[in-house]
Amino acid sequence: MADRDFLTIDDFDTEDKTVLVRVDLNSPMDPEGNILDDMRIRSHVATIKELKNAKVVLLAHQSRAGKNDFTTMSPHASKMSKYLGQEIKYIDDIFGTHARQKISSMEKGDVALLENVRFYSEESLERP
Repeated sequence: MADRDFLTIDDFDTEDKTVLVRVDLNSPMDPEGNILDDMRIRSHVATIKELKNAKVVLLAHQSRAGKNDFTTMSPHASKMSKYLGQEIKYIDDIFGTHARQKISSMEKGDVALLENVRFYSEESLERP
């Protein structure tokens, strides 16, 4: 480790690994489901590019159940594809068989975005 008190991506061997990254993509959206401000999406591009020698699986949320902007992560995957210059595979599952199969079939350099984790009821629980 260099002369610092924290680790960075450079301190880990991610070559040919599958890396799960929790990202904050929660973005303002209009009633039609269009992302109005993609600043949070753009803020993660450098980190994802650093992981180019791995399979990258992104985990995120968009809003909460009952809110107008509670939706799938599909628009976020499309928007992120634009900034990364490669397809971001949207997986409409979080941890089921479908998600595991899609992740297993990924290749080095692939990036996938899982479904909105708040579709899983335990993720949406209010905490004290």
